[in-house]
Amino acid sequence: MKTIASADFLDALSTRAAQGRRPEGVTFELTYGCNLRCVHCYNPTHRALPQELTTSEICSLLDQIAELGVLTVTFTGGEPSVRPDIEQVLRHARGQGLVIQLLTNATRMTPSFVTVLREVGVAQVNVSIYGATEATYERMTGVAGSYRQFRQGLASLADGQLPVTVRMPVTTINHEEIHACRQLVESLRMKFQYCLEIMTSITGDPTPLQYRLDPERKVRIDQELLSYRTTGQPEASCSTQQPFIECACGQTRFAITPYGEMNLCTAFPIPRYDLRTGMMKEGWEILKHTVDHAHPNQRYECPTCDVRSHCRQGRSDAWLETGDMSSCIPHFKEWAELEHRTHALLDPRRPH
Repeated sequence: MKTIASADFLDALSTRAAQGRRPEGVTFELTYGCNLRCVHCYNPTHRALPQELTTSEICSLLDQIAELGVLTVTFTGGEPSVRPDIEQVLRHARGQGLVIQLLTNATRMTPSFVTVLREVGVAQVNVSIYGATEATYERMTGVAGSYRQFRQGLASLADGQLPVTVRMPVTTINHEEIHACRQLVESLRMKFQYCLEIMTSITGDPTPLQYRLDPERKVRIDQELLSYRTTGQPEASCSTQQPFIECACGQTRFAITPYGEMNLCTAFPIPRYDLRTGMMKEGWEILKHTVDHAHPNQRYECPTCDVRSHCRQGRSDAWLETGDMSSCIPHFKEWAELEHRTHALLDPRRPH
């Protein structure tokens, strides 16, 4: 019998979903409640409000997700484990045949909860790390004692031998500990990633942006940590034939808020289709329509931009920061220009 690696299998399914314009993954925000108060977070409340979905409503939506042909559900928050019904939700999702991923801060990953994750067969646990030292970590989270809980939770996940990826949002507070964070994570035989993008709150509050690194420092971090930055291999340029909304939103993925709103993404909270009054199948058609009928205005510069192939700005970034998907955000433009110059200097074809 021919066998195929799980990653290759998922990639193949994703390709098929894209070709057929079917959803293959959903990000489900179970709650905005969280036991941390991270300074950079886009969470609008950090509290679980009474209008969040009930257990039965969540399970009903999971049934619809499975009926829609979705393969993977990623549970996030807030912190999803603060819901008292989290075990019931996980087991129901598994009963529907869904591949489960969990995004967590790990502070509540007790040995008993890790056992539940193993029993349910969670395919991937994605953990956020905010610092390698107590002082930095808790300056980020705003909660005393959270670093000790994080280390205990990470150790429990390591003991449970679950597939774990630990991702660091790099900010003005913790950037000097990025190497120490990687060493900590890799000492536990876990995969380390980092993220340089910090965005506004999904309500449009720009407060988190004060913790965003300047473009020059971002480029230096990439040079230090990403080996391909020093190979001198040029990147392929972006095609000007790409759709206006280039990401997987409304193509193969969507998101659900704790209030039952169906959106393009957790970071792209439109069109807010109400799943309490409508059906997911109809919502998916509306999401596709939203993507297909999104068009640029006169402010759209991307097709003629010399540094487009190095730019990391998405339509959601522009929408969240300015309310206009077509706008060019100066921060991303400067970042792309620095990336372009860095790659030009490293290109072995450059005259010496």
